[in-house]
Amino acid sequence: MTIDDSANALRIPTKFKKSVRNVSNEVKQEVTKQEEELVWDDTDEENLLKDNIKGRRNRRRSKCQNNNDEDEGIDYPSDIWFIISEYIQPEAVGKFARICKSSYYVTTTGKFWFHLYKSYYKFVPSLPERLQPQCQRLYGLRACVIRALHYNYFRTSEGEGDDMSYLRQEEPHSLVKRKCILMWHKEGKVRWYFYFKLKEVSKIRNSLWKQNKQCDVKKTEFLETLEDVAVNPEDGCKVLRVSCSKYSMLPPVIGLVLQTVSINLMPGFREYRLQLGFGTSDVPSTLTNQIILRNVIGYSILNWWDPAYPHQDVGYTIELPQNNDSWEI
Repeated sequence: MTIDDSANALRIPTKFKKSVRNVSNEVKQEVTKQEEELVWDDTDEENLLKDNIKGRRNRRRSKCQNNNDEDEGIDYPSDIWFIISEYIQPEAVGKFARICKSSYYVTTTGKFWFHLYKSYYKFVPSLPERLQPQCQRLYGLRACVIRALHYNYFRTSEGEGDDMSYLRQEEPHSLVKRKCILMWHKEGKVRWYFYFKLKEVSKIRNSLWKQNKQCDVKKTEFLETLEDVAVNPEDGCKVLRVSCSKYSMLPPVIGLVLQTVSINLMPGFREYRLQLGFGTSDVPSTLTNQIILRNVIGYSILNWWDPAYPHQDVGYTIELPQNNDSWEI
């Protein structure tokens, strides 16, 4: 072997070409990226598992806390609530009924209202016969007891100077959107009295169908309705009583809804002018009849528990003018 052989021999390159280097670098980068993605995927799965485990633990804790909260409280028997109800004053009946379901149930029984009536009953000469002790029965007992208490209990407490917020004077504007179901007038010794009985209009659709359905159910359960303590035919009704110094001829507005009310002073600054607008609905644009009462001295809004409310069991004497003329056939 000579020097010429080794000098003319082919060279074997020890370094890669540039293209080969680029390919190898790209392969290495892709491999590292895949490894990093696998690492991130593993960490995400671990985090999800940890979050799920924490969520399950929190749910279990919240369920345990809710169960503990529900288990806190003691459900006393109804006999205890009946005993407590014997010491409840009339003005605290609403608060007592809102304590729990058992206390509310007590206020719906005849035993509760009979005891309340006997505990606070006082003889009053003006007490109607229906509200006297010998006429008390289960049917409509709650309303009768409340009315009787406003004759003898709340009037005496009002005289002692207590704050009776339930007897505050209301304005006629509060009667808007009520339906007139009855109107009448009577003559007094010095003035005329005009009455308008207004009932709250039900906002529930198909109310007539529901009322008829309820009537059918009541007919089948007639014996149960005779023992219904909460029955009150005057519920949702108010009476507007207007006193005037002179008589006014009024158009009939029974069955119409009160839409507008306006009160103005008359020229003498002693009397008022009351204007009531009635229509077929509660929309003011459908005004059909209008009542104008002049020489108004005063007005008042009577709730069904007010002693001055004209109930059917309260008699009113109306003196008719005597006329010597007679009709002969």
